[in-house]
Amino acid sequence: MTPTYLPDLKRCELLAESLDRTTPDVPHYLIVDRRDLAAFRHLEGHRRHLIESETLLGKWIWRMPGRKSFWLSLKAPPVRGWIIQQILKIAVIEAVPEQILVFCDSDTAFFRKFSREDLLVDGKVGLLDVDLAGERQWTATARRLLGLAENHGIGSRTHVGNMICWNREIIKAMQQRIEQSTGLDWKLALARTTHFSEYMIYGIFVCEVLGYDRVDHAPSSVPLVKPSWHIPLLTDSDIEAFFADFDPRTVAVMIHSKDRIDPMRYRKYLEMQWNKID
Repeated sequence: MTPTYLPDLKRCELLAESLDRTTPDVPHYLIVDRRDLAAFRHLEGHRRHLIESETLLGKWIWRMPGRKSFWLSLKAPPVRGWIIQQILKIAVIEAVPEQILVFCDSDTAFFRKFSREDLLVDGKVGLLDVDLAGERQWTATARRLLGLAENHGIGSRTHVGNMICWNREIIKAMQQRIEQSTGLDWKLALARTTHFSEYMIYGIFVCEVLGYDRVDHAPSSVPLVKPSWHIPLLTDSDIEAFFADFDPRTVAVMIHSKDRIDPMRYRKYLEMQWNKID
């Protein structure tokens, strides 16, 4: 599952190529706004499908004209595109049949073959669950949306990462929980929330509402993706060094769009890895 938009087209093309080379039989869905569909149409085919954002959202909200990243509604204040993207991830079960969904942004690229086995921890689908300070606001917002008591503990867990696995039945139950606790349609409840993380809501719902013992998830710290966070990639030598060392469990890289690196600058290093695939 990849929500994407026109400025990320080159990165999305590289993601699509990387999946075609490493794991061509995995269905890949691109969630794209109506105005950008034509630009992404050439990526459709085989196991790759386009899903229109507006179809998932419904008619209660519409895109602001122009390139400004805001959506308008009579039921909520203007909604930033970042919030809409998170709502779309939660809504995507309305358009796909698969049970296990793997979310990857456009700036991800795969360099090794992978299968469902790579996602498992103790026979269950791994859910990123690691210690990380700095997620307090996201944690507090998630707990409020889920109707949980405020937690004043200083410790923090995060479920935010670059290759996140969800279960469609849990997503549906999470939608219902948000509606029960807020008294609103879940999409509207999130549209009226200015700062949250969809991954934190899902992770806290699994950990604190359902419990790992009742679901097909196990806590995971497996580094499926090597991210470029806090790694300077200013020169070709920096990029080469980034690609020189990987954890054996890592199957993809994430070079953030905010790094402003043309994907063609690092494609050759991916190709070196692709050439090792049997």
